[in-house]
Amino acid sequence: MAAETIRFGIIGCGDYGRRHIRRLQELPGVAIAALADPDPQCLQDAAALVSHPDVVRASDHRELLDAPLEAVCIASPDTHHVRQVLDSLAAGKHVLCEKPLTRSESELRDVIEARDSTGLVVAMTYQRRYDAAHRTMRQRILSGEFGRVTAVTVYNSEDWITPNRGTWRHDPERCPGGFFYDASGHQLDMVMWATGLSPATVAATVSCAGTRVPIRVWGVAELAGEVPMTFHFIGDGHAWREQINIHCERMDFIVENYRPKWIEDGKPVEIVPESSTLGADAEFVGMIRGELPNPAPPDELWPVLRFTNAALESARTGRTADC
Repeated sequence: MAAETIRFGIIGCGDYGRRHIRRLQELPGVAIAALADPDPQCLQDAAALVSHPDVVRASDHRELLDAPLEAVCIASPDTHHVRQVLDSLAAGKHVLCEKPLTRSESELRDVIEARDSTGLVVAMTYQRRYDAAHRTMRQRILSGEFGRVTAVTVYNSEDWITPNRGTWRHDPERCPGGFFYDASGHQLDMVMWATGLSPATVAATVSCAGTRVPIRVWGVAELAGEVPMTFHFIGDGHAWREQINIHCERMDFIVENYRPKWIEDGKPVEIVPESSTLGADAEFVGMIRGELPNPAPPDELWPVLRFTNAALESARTGRTADC
């Protein structure tokens, strides 16, 4: 194997892990060299996708870390992420990690400190941060050319129950925030990243919709600068759809089903970026090679972490919570 080849280990070989295998193997100078998952069937299914004939298979991620690797991609259940990130950094591996990382402030600090002490790359997979149209929208909002942000609304709906029934995502010990924690961070992160605003307070209501984890979450929040925000996340919908509205003094921005838009001649028009989208996997390889900046470092997870915890606390107590 050539010295310039980046050898990856995949920790968590379920659906998301296999998606990363497919994308990473399409990149030049990248090889999948090791797989880890406690489920033998997941390991077998993932190994069938790997072009490297001598791929290491392990039931424990710590065994995978003994293999000669430059980087790992973590796509395991949410509650395993922090331990696996820390172990990977201690073993000298760069880390691309599926979101969410953690709801614990102390665990987030541990990851940031470990990243800093090792000098390795840690990036999260918030897709919108890697998308050229979303980046263009963010640049225009943060430029100030349209004035300050005046209001935000966030709506997301999908059938998160049916495909996840009987899996770890319905287990409150392994996915304590349910649909809200596991999936709705995409929209929340996009809003706070695109506007540069941190959450101040939140009042939320939660319904588990017959499961043991939060499925429907709705409420009102206030972002920095007294900017009002309303939100409604529905995990028992019948089709995936979303609409996010960011109102500025002289422009409205809309994200409708992942497509950023703005207003031209009184009508929503899709934003056409000047650059193309590479995606998280390709950009992560560029980060390792020192060619690209990191658009999704763990340092920038604080707003969503604090909003999520405050919303769940507000739902539990029935009172508005500080973020």
